[in-house]
Amino acid sequence: MNVKKVRDLTLVDLGQGKTMVIACDSCGSVGLKEGDVLKVPPFITGKYTARVAILEVLCTGAEVICLTNTICNEMDPTGKAIIQGIEEELKAAGIGEVVLTGSTEENFSTVATGLGITTVGLVVTKDLKVNNIKGDALLVAIGQPKVGQEVLASKREDIVDYSMIKQLLQAEEVYEIIPVGSKGILYEMQELARNNQLKLSVNNNIKIDINKSAGPSTVVIAAVSNNYFSKLDIAGSMELLGKVSLEI
Repeated sequence: MNVKKVRDLTLVDLGQGKTMVIACDSCGSVGLKEGDVLKVPPFITGKYTARVAILEVLCTGAEVICLTNTICNEMDPTGKAIIQGIEEELKAAGIGEVVLTGSTEENFSTVATGLGITTVGLVVTKDLKVNNIKGDALLVAIGQPKVGQEVLASKREDIVDYSMIKQLLQAEEVYEIIPVGSKGILYEMQELARNNQLKLSVNNNIKIDINKSAGPSTVVIAAVSNNYFSKLDIAGSMELLGKVSLEI
């Protein structure tokens, strides 16, 4: 069995043309407990933490088959609200038949909210959109980097949604899709170029902050062909970040 790590993903070659994709995310001090820094309902904590791990798997072209939640708090009321948020996010992603399992902390009282999410998916190996850029490609940001309270105050079009992800996945000229997290757009562009053994050229006129955290993956980077970019019609926020190309 061949197991390798690419960015925040673990890829397991299952043989017979199938690959398992595993991604995770964690969240701490976001909730309504005494020690929480960002005060939001735990429903929101569950929803947006699940979003990160779900997007990581979906953007590879994989189908989500299992999601685990490790809740570092009591089941009632915090755990129940977190699970409701997770279920709402699965619904938003159009994911129906999935195993949802997890654990809560019932031995000790807690003063801050803590949550870990792991998502497992399956994909036909030849359809895996990971390290999939074979030549020149344009890098496009879809959505805007938002974190903390900004996420809750955002306009709908400022945050990339699942319908856009599905649209991108259906296009052969979209080579790779990268959800951006706390390390920012520039870091993810650099990793994308390095993993594909390509040279990165950054656009000098980028309007969004490419060093800012994108919180719960409010923005993705899509590596696309020139032809696809010319036809790309997005109602929300889109920015040309630069390009990757073969070393000369």
